[in-house]
Amino acid sequence: MPRAGLSAGSSKVDVAIDLGNPLLNRTVDGFLKIGAVGAFRVAAEDAFDCLQSGSVSKRKLEKTLEKMCKEGAYWGN
Repeated sequence: MPRAGLSAGSSKVDVAIDLGNPLLNRTVDGFLKIGAVGAFRVAAEDAFDCLQSGSVSKRKLEKTLEKMCKEGAYWGN
C-alpha cells in the first residue's frame, strides 16, 4: 500500500491510500503528491507578490485559494 509522507521539523504527516487495487492506489497517490506541488507553487508565488506589493486583502486570499485548487487539479492530471 503506498504511503505518502510529509515531514516538517519534528512533526510528520503520513497518509495511507488503500483503494483495493495497487495500480489505482499509486495513481491516486501520484495525483495527490503532484497536485500538492502545484498548490504550494501558487501559494508561494502569491505570498511573494503580497510581500512585494505590501498589501493583503480578503479578495486576494480568495483568489489565491481558487488558483491553488485549479492548479492542484491541473498538475494532478
